[in-house]
Amino acid sequence: MTKLEKVRFMDRLAPYPAVLWPVPEGGMEVIFPNFAELKAFGITREAAVKAGSEILTAEILKYAVGGRDLPRPSDPKRLIADEDEPPGTELVMLEPDRRALVRYLGLEKTQKASALRALGVLGKK
Repeated sequence: MTKLEKVRFMDRLAPYPAVLWPVPEGGMEVIFPNFAELKAFGITREAAVKAGSEILTAEILKYAVGGRDLPRPSDPKRLIADEDEPPGTELVMLEPDRRALVRYLGLEKTQKASALRALGVLGKK
């Protein structure tokens, strides 16, 4: 994947819908309608959202590295609740960790050169 393709890949990223599903034993399972096999778990709602974002980021990275197109995120207004959803089930939109993706794809700008230039300028009197 070229740098331009990576940049375009990052430009097309959008939040994905995720279902927070209460588990009878406690905690919440995170299920993604656009990624059938992708699941996460958290003891609290906040932990579930964080775990969901992390697993979503990892899945998106696999798509990027494999050069595959991401599925388009479903419109949350068009998703239909299952009849057997337990009380407390919630639909949220999760963002992938863009900073992590930029770092893993090698798109982050390094400040090393500018720092060295600044030291050189400051070192000369």
